[in-house]
Amino acid sequence: MGKPKTIDAFFKKKDVSHSEVNTPPPATNIDTSIPEERPSKCPRIQPKEIDTTSLERDPGLRPQICEFPINLQDEIRCAYIKAGPYQPVLDYPFKESGNQRRRFNALWFDAHLNWLEYSPSKDAVYCLPCYLFGKKPTGRPGSDAFIVKGMLTSYSRNNHQKKYKDNRLRLKASIDSVQWLALQGCAFRGHDESLDSINRGNFVELVKLVSTYDHRVAEVVLENAPRNAKYTSPTIQKEILHIIASKVQDAIREEIGDAKFCIIIDEARDESKKEQMAIILRFVDKDGFLKERFFHIVHVRDTTALTLKEGNMCCSFSLQPPY
Repeated sequence: MGKPKTIDAFFKKKDVSHSEVNTPPPATNIDTSIPEERPSKCPRIQPKEIDTTSLERDPGLRPQICEFPINLQDEIRCAYIKAGPYQPVLDYPFKESGNQRRRFNALWFDAHLNWLEYSPSKDAVYCLPCYLFGKKPTGRPGSDAFIVKGMLTSYSRNNHQKKYKDNRLRLKASIDSVQWLALQGCAFRGHDESLDSINRGNFVELVKLVSTYDHRVAEVVLENAPRNAKYTSPTIQKEILHIIASKVQDAIREEIGDAKFCIIIDEARDESKKEQMAIILRFVDKDGFLKERFFHIVHVRDTTALTLKEGNMCCSFSLQPPY
């Protein structure tokens, strides 16, 4: 058996006398000067400059709450709350808005007495609670509205009322269409509801028909409606339909009252071959007549007796069993 090898057999010793001496790298000139501090997005105000008895009232000129020292911010808030919103009654300047001339109206102070402010220097309106308790502006569009820049006075209360009425009229057209289709048992959707389609489905076509009877409806529905408030999407249709269904169920529960009733359950298939369970309530009304009311329909995985029993959830419909 050979002699075992040592670690010297694998590595060669280095001659220290001929090896180069490691010299430290040359020193580099490091600038030890303190860099200038970047200006803060919300500059601080020195405490000696603050006088809570003579704060700037003009919303367009006053500093933001975050600019005051942290230990004085609550005191500043209390001072502004005690002073109340800045609501000067002046001869407000006019501004051109399209073909109209608009200006601020002092009557708006009465409608929004507790929060609305006006800045003579910016000719804009502000919100006092937003200024006192709002978050620090993030730089995103709209984050400094009513706080830093203010809202232009051309956005009048009349414009807001018009949008409010248009939304109600647009929603009423959708509700009436849903109610009529549900009453007649008609399908809502069409296979092609695009703008180029000849037939966009019963719901959209019915809204079109309703709009032909009143020009005010035609001016606010479908293509004339805002893209984010058309009230014609499938989600809106289902939501309106569920609200109507809950109203009908409430009327049936009120009609039954404290009378005894029984639950009749039957199964059927819809057009898509899905199993569904129909719930009918049979009861005797106050006049002694026997009546049946279709109450609800539930989709089930199969139509076995056990599944139908599990699907019959009286508590889900606020029904108390008659025993």
